[in-house]
Amino acid sequence: MSDFDARHRFVLSATYGLPLGGHAIARDWQVALIVQAQSGNPVNIVTSNSTLNGLPNTVRPDVTGPVHVLGSVDEWFDPSVFVAANTFGNLGRNVVIGPAFHNTDLAITKTVALPKHGRLQFRGDVFDLFNHANFGPPGNVVGTPTFGRITRTRLPTGEAGSSRQIQLAVKIAY
Repeated sequence: MSDFDARHRFVLSATYGLPLGGHAIARDWQVALIVQAQSGNPVNIVTSNSTLNGLPNTVRPDVTGPVHVLGSVDEWFDPSVFVAANTFGNLGRNVVIGPAFHNTDLAITKTVALPKHGRLQFRGDVFDLFNHANFGPPGNVVGTPTFGRITRTRLPTGEAGSSRQIQLAVKIAY
């Protein structure tokens, strides 16, 4: 399974011109929405053992029981079934699936006609409208303090899907 595999992905993009008439302030408003949802990405569980191939964090451990995904930030999966071994372990690649991703962005625009064929557009964008926390993958190195724990969000602030951000803009077109 690819490291970037997401078994389920849904994206909705919609734009709607509000049917307001009458006064110039009420005309030419538009609302745009982008909704994204996807299942989690695989997490490759490894050990820090580097005696087998010379590279730490590349050898998979042994697994001694069923792998249970618990879904908590403090314990995404049960770490007790993973054992670092001095051999190539029996755990398959990418058997744990990380947290899902959900994001909604909203834009509202108002266009005003300018004299001599120009336009002025006022725009307000709200990224991550519902301020939904999208968690990063759990720690994947057996025996480390963060093994099985989620310690960060999926994307850094400023990236699509990070914490809520509001942006205002004005555009002149002529």
